[in-house]
Formats: sequence, C-alpha cells, structure tokens
Amino acid sequence: MRMLDDYLELGVVAMARAAEDGWFSGHYGAALLAGYFMSRDYELPEHVKEGIERTCESFRLLKPAWFVPLEKEEKADPTLLEAVIAGLGENVKRLRTSGHGLALGVLALRALRERPDLIQPRIVTGLVTLLKATTEDRPNRYWGIPDYGMVTEDDISGIPSYQTPAAMAKHTFAELQTVIPNRVIDGQRYFFEGEVTHSITHADALVHLDRFGYADLAQAGIRNHRVQMHLNRQRPDFVLDDEVKEPAFTSIFSPLYWEKTYRDPHALKLPYAALALLQQLPEEERAEAEKNVCKILTITE
Repeated sequence: MRMLDDYLELGVVAMARAAEDGWFSGHYGAALLAGYFMSRDYELPEHVKEGIERTCESFRLLKPAWFVPLEKEEKADPTLLEAVIAGLGENVKRLRTSGHGLALGVLALRALRERPDLIQPRIVTGLVTLLKATTEDRPNRYWGIPDYGMVTEDDISGIPSYQTPAAMAKHTFAELQTVIPNRVIDGQRYFFEGEVTHSITHADALVHLDRFGYADLAQAGIRNHRVQMHLNRQRPDFVLDDEVKEPAFTSIFSPLYWEKTYRDPHALKLPYAALALLQQLPEEERAEAEKNVCKILTITE
C-alpha cells in the first residue's frame, strides 16, 4: 500500500475542513483527489506516481490540520448528497469563479459516490460551504470587462454554439493554441494562463456530471463554459509577446514535469482533467491537443 491509496479520504476531508478559509483553499484537498483518481484511471508510470505523492505530501505539510484522518466518524447519510448536488446547481446558474464550483465540487462528488461512508454531516456541511463560496467573485476578473457576470451568450462572437461534451472538449483544446503567462497590469493580476487551465478543469467536471446522470446541470454548465471561452479571449495585444510558443515536453507523463515538487494545486488538477478530456477527442487529434496542454505545464510552478 502506498500514500496514493489514502488520498481519496484525505482529499475530501481536507476540502470540507478548508472551506472555512475560503473556496481557494479547497484546491489542496482537490489536488489529492486528482492524484488519486489519476492513479486509479490510468496505468501511470512509476515516476508519475512518485511525483504525485511528492507534491501531495508537500500540501499536507503546508496545512497539516486539514489532512488529519477522521478520528470520530459520524453516521453516513446518503440523502445528504442532495445538498452537494444543490450546491452544484447554484454554480450552473451562471458562470462564477471560472467554473471552480464545478471543478472542485465534482471531484468531491466523485469521491462521495465511490465512498458513501464519507457522506457524513460535517463533511457535507464543509463542502456545501465551499460550494456557496465559489458563487462569489470579483466582477473585474477578466481583462477589459467591468462585470463579467453581466456577459451573456448574446455577447459572444467567433465561438460556435456547442451542446455536447465532445464538442465542448474540441473547442476547449482549440483555445490552447495561445497560452500566455499570468501577469500583473496596472496593479491588477490577470490569470491569462490560469483561465485557460480553468476552462479545462471546468469542462472535465461537466463531462463527469453528464456521465453521472445530471444532464440538466451539465447542459446549463456547457452554456456557461462557452461564455468562459469568450471571456478567456479578452486580453491586450502586448501580452502576446510572452506567448509560450513551444512546450518543454509533449507528453503529460513526461519525467521533466513529474520530477518537480509544485506549489500550485493545479499542477495535479490540470493533468487529471486534461487526461480525461482528451478521451472526448478523436484519437488522431489527441497528440496535438496534449502538446498544447504541455505549454501550460511547462510554466506551472
């Protein structure tokens, strides 16, 4: 047995505990869940498993109280899962926090579906608190948009409408032709690369929601995802000078990537989401899409 085997329970418990510190804190438990499911879903090379564990253990050292195993378990109540679904429902009413409510919440949902013994009141309460927090965001998150909550599908041009997970995946990977590092402009930080990353984690969550049987939520989320794609294109021309033209490697499993210990939880969340989303593409399109994902991984810290 290796450390990875404990990450499902530790990840969902940490997400619930971290909710009191704000929704971003949920990333660290979610990273453990991403690592766990990657190891479960794929035949990972040993260096990838070691890389996942090294980064996850660094997160556990960063916030050890979040990752303490449950001491006194409460009685599980499967009906409480509906509160998590309701929290996801609030997050598909319109785009908020780059789809983080879905990216974080669906990882937790996947864990609870596999481990119904963890559907305990304290865990669910924490997850619901986290999901509520992801519905609140600063309005000027995107370059040149005073309040992105006011942007609707009617404002979109140049991005065809799409309704299926496969079409969403295709458009998501198409946007990776241009990857620009995050940047501070006039005192404001813009997540040019981060928002592209979020379009992948958001899309992957919607694919899983659809697969779990929540088609209505998935369809509403896909409409929001198209708005997100439009917002991600908003940037000043001068940042194109920093564009990542070529990645340092072309495989998500590259040893060059997994030899490092990362500070950013997306270092695990992005490979997890991208690997799953790649399965939505025709096989002949996957290599190019994966290469473009590696543009982001090349500048991940």
